[in-house]
Amino acid sequence: MVEITVCGHAVRRASAERASVTVRSRWSAPSAEAAMRAVAEAHERLVADARAHAATGAAESWHADRIWIAHHREWVGEGQPPRSVYTAEAAVTVRFVDVEALGAWMVAVGVHETHEVGGVEWSLTEETERDLAKAARALAIADAVERAGDYAAAAGLSTPTVAAIQEPGTAAQPAPAGKARREMAALSDTGGAPPVSLAAGELEVRAAVEVRFVAEPQRHAVGTGG
Repeated sequence: MVEITVCGHAVRRASAERASVTVRSRWSAPSAEAAMRAVAEAHERLVADARAHAATGAAESWHADRIWIAHHREWVGEGQPPRSVYTAEAAVTVRFVDVEALGAWMVAVGVHETHEVGGVEWSLTEETERDLAKAARALAIADAVERAGDYAAAAGLSTPTVAAIQEPGTAAQPAPAGKARREMAALSDTGGAPPVSLAAGELEVRAAVEVRFVAEPQRHAVGTGG
């Protein structure tokens, strides 16, 4: 009995279906009240936008952070007392279904000096990711079977049979095979230009599996002389 251990790999791809972006409202001022007031007004606008996009179906979900404030002393010049600076900040994250609506919103909020627009995080729906992971696992097993068959044939062994299956790095409880690769698209300075054109591209779900096979040495018939 000969053991053959191989690792099978597979990748499945699909176009991104969701896009998430975080917009931060940030403002610094000589007083805490002024900083909080500016951020509160900006944050309220973002929350209203997020609710509106969710209501129309352009966004799947959203969440908002609470406003926080920090204080530091800023150096002004030689021989002058440092200046107190208060910075307030809050963030709203929206997960869009409609990419065109996302592009338009990024431009609309990006023109405000209190807003900082982050990069776009592309993702798949849970259902799509689950289906791709299932398909990738099956292909990874097929890849392992093919590899083991190649080794067995080269070594003069019989067709190998599966003895054990394990995902790399796991013990008794196998972990999910793959997660969608996250791709970021940075927002450029549009200066009030038309909505940003966003291209989602494809995301990958990968699977890997370790499979142990067993195979018997081939028995060759031995001829006898007459």
